[in-house]
Amino acid sequence: MSYCVNCGVELDKTAAFCPLCGTEVMNPKMPIDKTAAPPFPIDRQEVAPVSRKEFALVITTLMGAASISCGIMNLFFFFPQIAWSVYVAGGFAMVWVWFVLPLFQAKISAKIYFLFDLMALAGYMALIAAVVNGWNWYVQLALPIIALMGVLFGGFGVVFWNKRSSLSGCIGFIGCCGVFFLLLEVLIDLWAKGKYHPGWSIVTAAVAVSLMLPLLVIRWRPALREEVRRRFHV
Repeated sequence: MSYCVNCGVELDKTAAFCPLCGTEVMNPKMPIDKTAAPPFPIDRQEVAPVSRKEFALVITTLMGAASISCGIMNLFFFFPQIAWSVYVAGGFAMVWVWFVLPLFQAKISAKIYFLFDLMALAGYMALIAAVVNGWNWYVQLALPIIALMGVLFGGFGVVFWNKRSSLSGCIGFIGCCGVFFLLLEVLIDLWAKGKYHPGWSIVTAAVAVSLMLPLLVIRWRPALREEVRRRFHV
C-alpha cells in the first residue's frame, strides 16, 4: 500500500494522483494498476432534478384519493349524520392552493399566489359556514379578519419584498403581527360583545414592540449592525 509523500494519505493501487492534495504518485516498488477499477467514479455526474409538476401531480392524487376515501367512510360507515368529510375535503383543497398550485405554475408572481391563498381561506370558511348555517359570523367576523390579513401582510409583501435588508423585513413582519393581533381582538370583541375590551392583544403588541426596539437600534447604527452580522454570521 502506498502513501502520499506530501500529505500522508493512504493511496489506492489505481491512484495516479493523491485524491486529497493532488500530488503525483511515484512508487517504483508498487506501480500503478491501470487495469483495476478505481474505488470511486472518475466521471462527474449530477443527479437529475425532480420534476415539480410530477411531484405536484402525485400530491394532488394523494389529496384527491384521501378526500374521496373520507367521503365514502362518512357516507356509509362513520357518523353519516355529520358531514365531517366536507371539512377534510375543503381543508385539502385549501392546502392544495397554498402549497401545490405554485408547483404547477412557478412563473406566476407571489402577489397573485397570495391573493389565491386568501381566496382559498375565504372559500374554506364559506364552506364551513354553509355546513353549519353560520353566514352571520362568516360575514361579520371571518371576512373582515381575512381582509385584515390581506391588507397588512399584502402591504408588508409589497413594501419589503424587494428589500435587500433582511433586518428591515424582520422588523416590518413583527410590526405587522403586532398590529394584526390588536385589530383581531377588536374585531372579535365587536362581534361577540358589541364593544372593545383591551386584553390579550395588548400583551402580544408589547412583545412585538419589545422585539422591534432592539432591532431598530441595530438597524439605525451601522457600526453595531456590522458587529452583529460579524458575530452571528448574518
